[in-house]
Order: sequence, then C-alpha cells, then structure tokens
Amino acid sequence: MSEIRQDLATRNWVIIAPERLKGKKFAGANNPCLKTFVQYDKTCPFCPGNEERFPNIEVDRIVCPDNSEPWQALCIENKYKIMGDAPECPMGPSEFDIDGIYHRFMGCGNHELIIESPYHNRSFALMTVDEVIPTIELYVRRYTELGKNPNNLITLIFKNHGPASGASQRHPHSQIVASRIVPNYVRSLVDEARRYFDNEGVCVYCKIINFELKEKKRIVYENDHFVTLSPYAAPLPFQLDIYPKQHESDFRNLDSRLIASLGDCLQVTMKKLYIRLGNPDFNIIFRNPPYQDTNVPYCHWFVQIGPHCITPGGFEIGSRMHVNVIPPEQAAAELREV
Repeated sequence: MSEIRQDLATRNWVIIAPERLKGKKFAGANNPCLKTFVQYDKTCPFCPGNEERFPNIEVDRIVCPDNSEPWQALCIENKYKIMGDAPECPMGPSEFDIDGIYHRFMGCGNHELIIESPYHNRSFALMTVDEVIPTIELYVRRYTELGKNPNNLITLIFKNHGPASGASQRHPHSQIVASRIVPNYVRSLVDEARRYFDNEGVCVYCKIINFELKEKKRIVYENDHFVTLSPYAAPLPFQLDIYPKQHESDFRNLDSRLIASLGDCLQVTMKKLYIRLGNPDFNIIFRNPPYQDTNVPYCHWFVQIGPHCITPGGFEIGSRMHVNVIPPEQAAAELREV
C-alpha cells in the first residue's frame, strides 16, 4: 500500500508509491555519457576561442592560477534576460503601476550566466572538486554584489541540465536572476519557516538536519560542514537536498573554507546521481531566502537537486500532489553504494 508523507518545512503532502513500478527496477535517464561529446565546439557561444563570433559582456571571472586556461569560471550578462537593469528602473522599491484592476511593474533586476568550465563536455559530476570551487566562489560574489542594489529583494541561483530541465545550451553553465519581486512560493517557504520557529522555538531545517543525521537512513553523503540527504517527503525520485550542518540563513557568509566544503559535497553528490541515473536531466536550485530574511534564526538556505526521470500525470497535475515511486530511504541507500 502507498504511504502519504508530509514535508515538515512546507507542510506539503507527497505520496510514496513504489508499487507503481510493478516490480521493475527504476532505470533513470540513461542519456549519452558527457565524455562522448566534443571538448570544444566551434558553434558554442560559451567555449573559449569563440568570443569574436559570439561576443559577450563579461561581469567577473576566476582566473586560472597557472594560465593553462583563459579562466576557471566566467560570469557574463545573459543576452536574453528575464530581468534587466534599465536606466528607468527605480533605485529602490516603489509603488506598482496600475492597469485597471491589476498591478504591473517593469521587469527590473539582473540576469547573469556563470560558465562553469572552459570545457564543453563537463559537468559537476565529471569535474574535480577544485574545478567546482571557482563556480561556487562566483555564485557567492555575484549574490553578494547583486544584493547591494536596494531594488533587488531576492537573487535566485539555478542550473538547468538537459532538455527536460529547460536547458538550451549544452555547455555547463548556471544562471543568476535578481528581482524586485519575491515569488509567492519563496514567500510561503519563509512564512512556514517563521511559523514553525514561532511555534516550536527552533529552525525547522535545523530540526530536520539533526534528526536525519541521527537516523542515517536518508543520508547520501556528508563532510564536516554539509550533508546531502533524500528528503523524507521527496516529491521526485532521487530528489536530494544539500544543507549546511550549522544554522545558516545568509549565503553571503560562505568563506573559502565553506566554499571548498560545499564544492566537495556538490561534486560527490552529482557524480553519484550521474552514475546511478545515467547522466539525467536535472535542475539545481539554491533556496536562498529574500535578502531581508537573511541572518535570522528561522531561515536556512539549502541546495535542491531535482532529476527529471518521470513525467507527471493527470493526478499530479489535478491535485498538485506528487507521486514518488522511489522511497527516499531506497534512493539514499542506492546512492550511498555508488
């Protein structure tokens, strides 16, 4: 019989129904191995050497210490922005425009790309930890810099990999979007975290982390500062979260030691998923609260990794409840063995 589980942090319900696999092994994606693709693609706008054909506006970079490559990680402006920093944008929050009975506002903000490697056929799973660290360093730099604009109330960091995730370019890259508007879903995460703190006196994510570290059943990997776990009410097969072990609500507080530790946890986690699921399409989302909800006792930033291995059906779409055919305990056990 299936089991219905509630996420402690969001209060969302998820149905765990492994019998829907009908006794078959969950295969995953089995996409082509990334190493089968070329290391350099002359048609790629992000490969070094193509700058004349595909000029980009550079924002920041992490240089290669031995100059063996032009850069280790590169930040550029997105040519096809979701949000833009136009001259007419206000210097801080201002009243929304009125359109009859509706509200509207200019799409003010920023949209940048982080090119994670000079190599076209790489991913976090195939990089070394030292190769992952520069990308995380740029995440922290840009998150910090974009937060200095009073009109940017939130900065979203995310990565799309594969067509099912929404990715349109194969070259490994992430995106950063700073926005005046805080999405309702993010507001609901913060509101639930604040509610739990007011009722229970502790951060709900710290409660989850401490419980899972004792239970061990859903832990995939951990080091001194971070832990990867399969959430108790994971909505997707092999969905994983990476948490700072100590309470931390402000992504800007990551120093070089913590960046290296996060790089280790992220690289190991993605390699396990890459091997077990066959280079799956996935999204990585950094769940950072709005800037005004940082350095508070009730919020806790984390990284959410969602492989795309199943297609939602009518029940999921109609009920807005997820059906997960892989119990989180099984997913964690399989990934620990990788």
